[in-house]
Amino acid sequence: KNKLLPDVRADVTFDDKANEIVAVIGGERFALSPMDLRRRCRSPTNDIESCPSDLRPLDIEPMGNYAVSINWSDGHQSLFPYATFAG
Repeated sequence: KNKLLPDVRADVTFDDKANEIVAVIGGERFALSPMDLRRRCRSPTNDIESCPSDLRPLDIEPMGNYAVSINWSDGHQSLFPYATFAG
């Protein structure tokens, strides 16, 4: 497992063609499908069983130097520490 410092900044984007959310952290590339990333959401309102098969991020915004906020196509919002992508 990679150990990331809390102040490591990441570039997080959605690759529509590959259907992957891509995070580049400290020069290392991590890619997850929208559903795989959503499964890592710790929000108590996250109901993975009711997610549509065509789930996709609508908006990806950095939150300081530690996390990214994602607004999903089903109306849910997630906050992911950058370390989520590497683990």
